[in-house]
Amino acid sequence: MNSKFLAAICISILILACNKNDSNINKVSPNSNTTTAPTGKTATNSAARMSYPLEGDSRYIPLDEANTMIGSYLSSINSSANDTDVRSFSVDADSLRALLDQTGIKRVKIMFGHTMGYINGGHYGQYAGFQSGALTLIIAGYNAAGNYVYYNGMALDHCTPCPYNCPSGVAGNNLLE
Repeated sequence: MNSKFLAAICISILILACNKNDSNINKVSPNSNTTTAPTGKTATNSAARMSYPLEGDSRYIPLDEANTMIGSYLSSINSSANDTDVRSFSVDADSLRALLDQTGIKRVKIMFGHTMGYINGGHYGQYAGFQSGALTLIIAGYNAAGNYVYYNGMALDHCTPCPYNCPSGVAGNNLLE
């Protein structure tokens, strides 16, 4: 469940961080206190597992809801006493824009991976938990037919983990302000 929650947080951060003009994106007023629950939400074998439809599941959420989600994850890893587990990832916005500018991309897939440093350190295929220096996110776009659309034949990596490489300023805080 933690990896799914971490993925949801990362996706939310990417959506909030990137501004791409698209007529299919619902614009949300920054002062809006309302949010729409995702449609098609169904429980499976575990109450913690949810199933969402592929189209329309990305949404903007109020900052207090985002902070509740982030706070829950941080509490689950005991972040006040833990300085090794990943709290967030940062992605270069220009690199992400270049990927999203590829013709035909309808969605972005964000996949967990081990860093090459972790792999080259003799840890290929070894569980890393949520170690900050061991995990990264690989980002690839895909089209309406479900086929990957690459940027010059490459996927996007180098998601910078926090702790260790946290942004400066308010963006370095764990919660949104």
